[in-house]
Amino acid sequence: MMAGGHPRREAAIALLADLVSFHSISLQPNDDIVSHIESCLAALGVETWRDAHEDGARFNLLARIGPAAPGGVLLSGHLDVVPAAAEGWGGDPFTLRRETGRLIGRGAVDMKGFLAMVLAMAPAFQERAEQLAEPLYLAFTFDEEIGSFGAERMPAFLAANGVTPRLAIVGEPTGMNPFNGHKGMIELVTHIRGVAGHASRPAGGVNAIYAAARLIAFIEDLAAECATSPQADSPFDPPFSTLSVGTVTGGEARNIIAGECRIDWEIRALPGQDPHQLYNRVMAFIDSDLLPAMKAGDPACEIATQMLSDVPPLVAQTPSAAAELVGRLWTNEAPQVVSFGTDGPYFQQAGMDVIVIGPGGMAQMHQPEEFITEAAIDEGLTFLDRLLAEMTGGTMQEVSG
Repeated sequence: MMAGGHPRREAAIALLADLVSFHSISLQPNDDIVSHIESCLAALGVETWRDAHEDGARFNLLARIGPAAPGGVLLSGHLDVVPAAAEGWGGDPFTLRRETGRLIGRGAVDMKGFLAMVLAMAPAFQERAEQLAEPLYLAFTFDEEIGSFGAERMPAFLAANGVTPRLAIVGEPTGMNPFNGHKGMIELVTHIRGVAGHASRPAGGVNAIYAAARLIAFIEDLAAECATSPQADSPFDPPFSTLSVGTVTGGEARNIIAGECRIDWEIRALPGQDPHQLYNRVMAFIDSDLLPAMKAGDPACEIATQMLSDVPPLVAQTPSAAAELVGRLWTNEAPQVVSFGTDGPYFQQAGMDVIVIGPGGMAQMHQPEEFITEAAIDEGLTFLDRLLAEMTGGTMQEVSG
């Protein structure tokens, strides 16, 4: 690393400040941040394509630098961020603050920091576009935080445009440690409708919270059953599929029989295990046991479960061209696995070998005062330097001036 930091550090920080200023919260329109990135790339002469969601308000963005040829390397990052309440922040979450080597703002590490580094390096890649042996693609997706809804569209979008990268690098903040596998995840919400009444006459209603308690107990028992059958030699921690209830809301007052209750829950399954089998067992309990018991009290009772997202697992590949590339550019450490999800599986579905590696720490994600360090910016830029050298047949040294 060059003394005083990477020569493109300040450019990356300026771009990060711009990106953080966009309130690109999941499920919200994102035309503003997409248009900004388009303008940055258009100024360099880089070709881009939009993929519009059916609502016409949310977009994926794809760009290509280099030849319109088969193969290539794809760099992927998501545009959306989790919400940021004012509490716990030392300033406006959507105004980047620079304090003692930290860059603080919502999305600074997850994962607008990586996007800023990619955009800061785009001029260097574009300057050497004619020397690239294969194309470099940039893929920016929407709504990763709530289920990778943008990435889910990417296989069809790439195919429609004849884009066939051979490998993908997903720049999630891993501390520049490579990961090549993660569990699949189903996110669910169950709405329970009972019959409200006065608490002095319990027989006059059907308590939705009581029904929710039975459902929660069933999910807990199923989770405990999964824990009794860990997968031998699994790299995952824990080495079994999991179920968890995250939030429960319901009822109106202490002296009213609860007529409504909502449960938010999830299933995380090991690669090779079908999370829908666990889901189906919960649905069978609802249909054959829980709901009939409620309807015996009042036929108007209902239970409805909505599947908010169904993210497949990222299956570790052996051998892996992506892992070999990271080994040449950065570290020979064997890739690990994680239990949270990424956009990676959808690029794997599109035929790419996938590695997840990026600057910044996972511990800073989704927190007040979220930050990425200037040192992490330098690391990410250096990695991209080396990728440029690899793709142009140069040496693995800093190539940016």
